[in-house]
Amino acid sequence: MRLDGKRVIIIGGSSGIGLETARLALAEGASVLIAGRSEERLRKAAADLNSDKLRTAVADISDETSIQTMFAAEKQIDHVFLPAGELRPGGGDVLETGMRDLESLLKIRLLGVVNVVRQVRSKMKSGSITLMSGLYSTRPGKGGAMGAAGVAAIEGMTRALALDLAPLRVNAVAPGLIDTPLWNTFGPHRDAIMAMGASLPVGRIGKPEDVASGVLFLMQNDFVTGSVLTIDGGGSLV
Repeated sequence: MRLDGKRVIIIGGSSGIGLETARLALAEGASVLIAGRSEERLRKAAADLNSDKLRTAVADISDETSIQTMFAAEKQIDHVFLPAGELRPGGGDVLETGMRDLESLLKIRLLGVVNVVRQVRSKMKSGSITLMSGLYSTRPGKGGAMGAAGVAAIEGMTRALALDLAPLRVNAVAPGLIDTPLWNTFGPHRDAIMAMGASLPVGRIGKPEDVASGVLFLMQNDFVTGSVLTIDGGGSLV
């Protein structure tokens, strides 16, 4: 069940959940490619992981040509994880947010998945693709209609792609409140958001490695497909 000799691609792997997934996959013996839009962040991630089995690539999931170029050098891929996404204050408010920003949210969340699937299908004989949903799919917040629509759509895509791409397996993780750099965009409100972890049944906020371990489970268990794994510390219950 280990990942010895397997090729793992993580798009959005320079920080947070993606970075911790790369760390665990490397520890399990995989060779890993992490991709992202920022060369500087990728360089820092590579220094942090410090492994000769790691490679980085600058790529934009919303840009079909960029994704095509990145995958052109890949011969055989075993597992793909797509934690790439955006989290912005008010970014999903359909009454206040500009149409261009709303379109950007969906372009990254949904069409980004399409860009990747089109490129990897011919390079995967078996293995898995893991997408990223979130708590907002069932517990949306005020002003987050488009963000909620995006993650809910990911869950629908997960089930449909599990049929379309079989025998490849397609699953998703749905994290709750996780302490990642994405929350830094919320400025002074970040600390108040992080403090909400104390009200969860588990009594703490989630850590990126909590979700990363779930991603590795979905990669390694070859009898799971079309599933959405909720990792929220019980947040969906309160």
